[in-house]
Amino acid sequence: MPKIKIEAELSNAFYRAYKAEARRQGVKMEVLVEQTVNCLLKELEREEEDHEITMA
Repeated sequence: MPKIKIEAELSNAFYRAYKAEARRQGVKMEVLVEQTVNCLLKELEREEEDHEITMA
């Protein structure tokens, strides 16, 4: 599966929340952000597939 690098701008509140959660889980903050992005992309793919099915 291809991978790409991205940059994300987080509000200060989200940054602090991700940082605290990463510390709690003992992982890098980037791991949590990556998981979030992957989940959002999967949701978009599902919505797109659902939309294509209903449009047929």
